[in-house]
Amino acid sequence: MNWSLFQNSMLVAATSAVLATLFGFAFALCAAALRPAFRRFATALAVVALVLPPFLITNTWLHYFGLAGLWRSYINFNLYSLTGTVLLITLSLWPIAFLLTFGAILRIQPHHLEQEPCLRGRSLLRYILWPMSRGAIGYSLALTFVLALNNFSVPVLLQTKVYTEEVWLAFSTRFDYATTLKLSWPLILMPLVLLALFRFRSAAFTFRTANVSHRLYRERLGFVLPIASTIAFSITIISIVLPVYQLVASKRTWTEFFPAISAGQTALANSLLFAIGSALLLTTFGLLARKQQAAFWTWISFLAPGVLLGIAFIYLFNRPPFTAFYQSVGIVLLAYTVRYFALAWTGARLAHTTSDRSLSDAVRILGGNAWQQFRLAEWPQSKWILHGGAYLLFLLCLWEVETLLLIVPPGRETLALRVFNMLHYGHAGQVDALCVWLLIVALAPLVIYAAATKLKRLFAPATALLVLTSCTDSPEHAFHVRSKLFTGVEVIGTRGTGASQFNKPRSLAVDRDDNLYVVDLTGRVQKFSPDGKYLLSWQMPETDIGKPKGMIKDHDGNVIVVEPHYSRLNHFDPAGKLIAQWGENGTNVSKLQFPRAAAINSKGDIYVSEYGLVERVQRFSHQGTKFIQAFGAPGTAIGQFNRPEGLGIGPDDRLYVADSCNHRVQIFSPDGEFLSAFGRAGSASGEMSYPYDVRIDAEGNRFVCEFGNSRVQVFNAEGRTIEILGGAGAEPGQMNNPWAIALDSRGNLYIADSANHRVQKFTRREPLGYAQHTAKQNNESRELLAQAK
Repeated sequence: MNWSLFQNSMLVAATSAVLATLFGFAFALCAAALRPAFRRFATALAVVALVLPPFLITNTWLHYFGLAGLWRSYINFNLYSLTGTVLLITLSLWPIAFLLTFGAILRIQPHHLEQEPCLRGRSLLRYILWPMSRGAIGYSLALTFVLALNNFSVPVLLQTKVYTEEVWLAFSTRFDYATTLKLSWPLILMPLVLLALFRFRSAAFTFRTANVSHRLYRERLGFVLPIASTIAFSITIISIVLPVYQLVASKRTWTEFFPAISAGQTALANSLLFAIGSALLLTTFGLLARKQQAAFWTWISFLAPGVLLGIAFIYLFNRPPFTAFYQSVGIVLLAYTVRYFALAWTGARLAHTTSDRSLSDAVRILGGNAWQQFRLAEWPQSKWILHGGAYLLFLLCLWEVETLLLIVPPGRETLALRVFNMLHYGHAGQVDALCVWLLIVALAPLVIYAAATKLKRLFAPATALLVLTSCTDSPEHAFHVRSKLFTGVEVIGTRGTGASQFNKPRSLAVDRDDNLYVVDLTGRVQKFSPDGKYLLSWQMPETDIGKPKGMIKDHDGNVIVVEPHYSRLNHFDPAGKLIAQWGENGTNVSKLQFPRAAAINSKGDIYVSEYGLVERVQRFSHQGTKFIQAFGAPGTAIGQFNRPEGLGIGPDDRLYVADSCNHRVQIFSPDGEFLSAFGRAGSASGEMSYPYDVRIDAEGNRFVCEFGNSRVQVFNAEGRTIEILGGAGAEPGQMNNPWAIALDSRGNLYIADSANHRVQKFTRREPLGYAQHTAKQNNESRELLAQAK
């Protein structure tokens, strides 16, 4: 057993549980002293805090205490730590403690407070409030401990060394089932213990608000009330007000508002499809199973981390007989149904047990069948509970990330998953805008329901209409079989960690002999011959804090591998021997801050793109020995960047920058002067969605790798679209979130088809003299480099 990992996990879970219970109990004390209307408002606030997606809260605190946080200069607080993880998990779990303890406090009868006038303050806590809420506090501690232990999003985003983060790394980087199972036992055991506890002792939920006068309660709380009110006010500010304020007040939210959704129309449709479809399925299955006691144990699939469910689904369905199902919407709907069935069953059972049985008996005596008993007797009494449960399921499926992360079918990325990936890979600039869109989608059913009620229309047709519209596929994602430039497609590699296998290939490079180099999420560089045969591989020396991203051939015939998290570039010879390494972390010119890609001009100068604290491109001499210039700044104007990713050099030494979050490619002179730009957010011809890489062939054609649209768009030298290669899918020629591209001397195109865990080679229709032109260009470059030396 890894005791350090065990201690970290237990520390985070226990501390989060204690703090969440303390904050929730204080909020409950404060709420109980309010008028009934304000009590309901306080309960609504807690529900809002509970259903807010964790990545929204995480993004807010990254804005204030991230690497470039606004408050870091005033308060030296490192959010990427165990303390930061505890803080964010506590902010998402305190409503559970509130709901449990508030129900217990409201069971206090008026005579408990009226009979003894001296029973106030500390005595009230000791003799009345503690005995009444002791069971609820125990349940709160147990439940929040399990949920904190199994929290996935926060530890992964903050890179905290706990069980869930290590389980994710063990599988996502190495596909190591054995290590994953060894690390997972506490994540499964703890929910089982909790379920056994709940199985034999039930928790009561009571929300009566008229029994105890708020004035009497406020008077008897004494000095406890100001303390509880301060905690309640503070927790409301930091868990609800700050995230909402961050969304509304950030200028980037509104400048990115329409471009973000223009580049994510398919993600929006997928979010609606999965959320609405899963909510309908879950509600239906919950109603069918509402009388079954054994369904109680399905809570294990909700309490355990969703990533474990995703791993189990990969093991079960990533096999030839299930390929079509595994790559379809069905795998997602099944996963969501399994994960959230316990919630649907509990809601349906609550609706069933609270309805008047005598009405159902009357329908049955009159000859009504089971459907008629439900429609005529149960439904009118329980429809509000069922509507509320369906809406909760809709929200949970809308926010869902961890279950979907490993099994997302090609082209089925959701808004929530896109937000998670952007936070994980540093696209923080557009997270706020997409979070606003997520909240708009979350509120849409309520608006539709209110409008339908006011107009005396049924809610069901509106829901059905949403489902039908969300199921429509975008025509732009169809695979283009015919190509003007290429004759066929070859697939290199499969999913795995062995030779000729990949785990999300991230970058590509081709050397002088047209050998292909591929680096993936395992931190390995693999080398292949021009015909796709595996030759050799080597491991990057350090990968603890991040994996390499960015590759290019230098003018000595070596391969440059960029390491963003280590702020350096590595030069390897064709045999994998490290011959040069340079780069120093910093934001000043000549320093590097999260470099993403490199490009080499005909003189041997190296351009390096950077993002994060700086958004720029820097130019260095051969092997980084001399700084030459820097250009670019954060923004959306011409010459400014929003996460510059891939770089390309044209035959005339012009520099092409894939300005990914601005959804365009910018062109600069060799000296960094802005010349022109092309592309805008969208999925139509000429539009782009997160261009991650760009290459230019000897004829001046521009190949743009679009991560968001899962395609490569080819433009001519004038910036007009020639054709579109790919589209979302897993068949040869289709793509799933490609990260990088490369061209060899014959004009063949290699694509790092990341989420399909493979590389695709598009074979060129070789124009006369193309290879000779490229060979001549390489010879001229060698001669210039020899003269420079």
